[in-house]
Amino acid sequence: MMMTFSLHNSCPPNGAAEPIDFSGCDSHQACEPAREEFHLLREKLKIPNIEKIIERPRISALLRKSQDQFPATLVSGRAGTGKTALAASFALLYENVSWYSVESTDIEWPAFSQYFSASLSGTECGSLISADANVYEKDASKNEISRLMLKHFFHTDTIPTGESSLIVLDDIHHIFDAAWFGDFFHLLLYSLPAETHLLLLCRSKPPSPLWRLRSKQMLNVLDEKVLAFTLPETEALFDGIGLSASCAQKAHRQCFGRISKLLQFAEDLSAISTQL
Repeated sequence: MMMTFSLHNSCPPNGAAEPIDFSGCDSHQACEPAREEFHLLREKLKIPNIEKIIERPRISALLRKSQDQFPATLVSGRAGTGKTALAASFALLYENVSWYSVESTDIEWPAFSQYFSASLSGTECGSLISADANVYEKDASKNEISRLMLKHFFHTDTIPTGESSLIVLDDIHHIFDAAWFGDFFHLLLYSLPAETHLLLLCRSKPPSPLWRLRSKQMLNVLDEKVLAFTLPETEALFDGIGLSASCAQKAHRQCFGRISKLLQFAEDLSAISTQL
């Protein structure tokens, strides 16, 4: 079964990166440093516009259970396993969603901290600019990261109290090698408000062992084996697009339940059928 939806805050139609406009700032001087140091892109802070989402009750149930039992969920899998589409679908359940698609260029603390703050504040200016000059240092100290957590989770109304909220960090594997990542990761987990769930999407697991966080019920992990389509799910997918169960069984054997490969397999079969 497929569901089609459009998100009001999707990327520009032409797919081009749209820079944040600072012209409406109250203080020209306050915004000038960000204009010089960073080229903030709106598309990195928007929920991706997924035109077709494949409903998967099994995975949706696992995410809801994880949300109820853990402050954070880490979804790990290679490209094409459906992590982003899954998160975009899950985000529809929340009134308040903060989304940040991390890129390799965000590995330096100034860039990452600005985007992270922007995703939480939901504003284009003001809260993006920290009064603390340390925000422009390449690497962050533990104290500086702590101040960032205090700013967004304790001293302000960034995340509405009493309302369920979701924070999504997509492709967070890009910053695993950052010297500050370990401190950021742990402080973030322990700073989350009770009504907020953190969803981390990555192609590989963080370098530090996760067993302690899992044993303390701080983090749940869904890996690629869990994300893979089962044979019944593959058969249901193929039935929804008019392909037989035998085709689904063959695709499942060859694609190992990986959604991107399953869809390509189905597309190739449909093309062959059309030619015949």
